[in-house]
Amino acid sequence: MGIRFRKSINLGKGFRINMSKTGPGFSWGGKGFRLTKTAKGNIRGTAYIPGTGLSYQKEFKNPLNDLGKNHTEENKEGKTINKTSAIDFKNIKSTALEDVLESRKEERPYKLVGLILSVAGIFLFFINPLFIGLTIIGAILYFYKKNPEQVSLEYDFEDRSKEEYDLSNKLLAGILESDEVFLINDLENDLILDRSPLRLVKGLPKGIDTNVEIISLEADDISISFLPDALLLEKNKDLKAIDYKDLRVDLRAEDFKEEGKVAKDARILEKTYKHTNKDGSPDKRYKDNPEVSLVEYGILQIENSDLNLMIGFSDTVIDGE
Repeated sequence: MGIRFRKSINLGKGFRINMSKTGPGFSWGGKGFRLTKTAKGNIRGTAYIPGTGLSYQKEFKNPLNDLGKNHTEENKEGKTINKTSAIDFKNIKSTALEDVLESRKEERPYKLVGLILSVAGIFLFFINPLFIGLTIIGAILYFYKKNPEQVSLEYDFEDRSKEEYDLSNKLLAGILESDEVFLINDLENDLILDRSPLRLVKGLPKGIDTNVEIISLEADDISISFLPDALLLEKNKDLKAIDYKDLRVDLRAEDFKEEGKVAKDARILEKTYKHTNKDGSPDKRYKDNPEVSLVEYGILQIENSDLNLMIGFSDTVIDGE
């Protein structure tokens, strides 16, 4: 028999993406409306009646434009070094879904009994070798894990919160339409040193089901699920959940240097060099300084004091179609 959890979601508690910072502009919308991030970093909202040609447009300043980049420092030459690292899963603190996480922990109910039998079997082995069987039985009991029960997580949406959640899911789906979607593990001087391809999976980690549509991403041995009220991370059957109110979520365009092949739907800005001077000329101090492409990628960054999750995608036009 499974365990059922019910949660009531109010407006403003769900996953919302802030469009911010400079770039050529993200656009996203659907029938009757469109949101566009302009090259100046402002947000332009357009409402229209399909088929009539009637529309209303208003541009307003993005309040997040004044926020500086995180995780940056300058080296002795004055060049900015952006640093990010692979997810340090062990040190992530959960701030949501405590009951769900507790119920999904694997139990080892016979650990103590198994340890006692194993130790006793080793000592008795010197009296009679047949007691080695006791050690084997003890080892089996020690490592035996009881599988957790199935968990059902049900959401009741209040007011307009279901519309907000569906809107966020459409935006995430638009990001995933890019030819390349990846998790950035290591970054230095706008050069991506290590990345993990992301793939879309349906539903939640094994053992958890819910009554709403969930978008989940998988990269190597970690999965990232966007629940209505929390970000759920899974690695090697271990789960962490972080309430969205404890996270800063940012969507932006950013330029990166690419040495290899560039995705077809990515925008190549210009040709440059792996190491450059402040004026853009090649830095002659480096013998290995190949020509590279300066490419514009979209970045979805989700972070707090324990987590810096950077999802990159190649197509910076999110058209909602």
